[in-house]
Amino acid sequence: MIQRITAAFLVLAVLTSCEVPIEVELPHTERLVIDGFIGLEPDFSELRVLRTLPPLARVDVSKMIVPDVSATIEWKGTVYPLSRNRNADSVTFALPQESTTWDDGTARLTVKGAGKTATALTRIPRRPKILQTRVVDSTSDFGSKATFVFADIEVDTGTVFWCTDPDDVYYVNKRPMFHYGFKEIAPSGGNAGRVQVRTLAWSESFNVPDSIEITIYSADPVWDRYLRSPYGGGEGLFGFSGVNPYFNLSGDGIGLFIGASSTTIKVGLR
Repeated sequence: MIQRITAAFLVLAVLTSCEVPIEVELPHTERLVIDGFIGLEPDFSELRVLRTLPPLARVDVSKMIVPDVSATIEWKGTVYPLSRNRNADSVTFALPQESTTWDDGTARLTVKGAGKTATALTRIPRRPKILQTRVVDSTSDFGSKATFVFADIEVDTGTVFWCTDPDDVYYVNKRPMFHYGFKEIAPSGGNAGRVQVRTLAWSESFNVPDSIEITIYSADPVWDRYLRSPYGGGEGLFGFSGVNPYFNLSGDGIGLFIGASSTTIKVGLR
């Protein structure tokens, strides 16, 4: 019995000492990586262009910069060339100043660089129309005293819309795309595009302001499709089904180019 155990240990020792490291070259097709919103205020309207790195490569933005990029946006028959922000090594490109006023139309993006070409089409919806607002004193979801503003709005049918305000007490980051948990699709049918949104204006833990500004955003429904695509409606492990995210880039690119519009109003609270 002891001899068998000794022999087993000798075999195990021989096998473990024979490990030979090998290098495996994983397949990699370089693509342009593009993301950006167009149609919103300048702080949120920006285009970013990078390129993919090989699998297992250390993330290094300097190696993701695409040299000699040419990027254009076509809007209603006019082509606007884009230029890099700040310096030649920047990965961001400034969008046309006029684009903050664009709505109700389709924008076409074309990006060329590193021998690659990527294009995207996106619709910038009509600007949301605020029909009326109401200030209501009530209680919050936690039972404390609170004041809400209800706004009746009209948005493009089928677009994704959401509401934010600068005095939102529950969120620090005010960038509109971070409020993805509250996005809804504008309805169609008899009362097409007419909906009501609610925003918290004040709770008893905070001082009551004289007024607040509320911004209603409306965007190409591709944005909502992207946000939902990783889940795919499945019930996989940890709630993730492994579905690839949805992108709207064609050609040699991956990513998103989303058209959006917004309307801001000030509502008095006293």
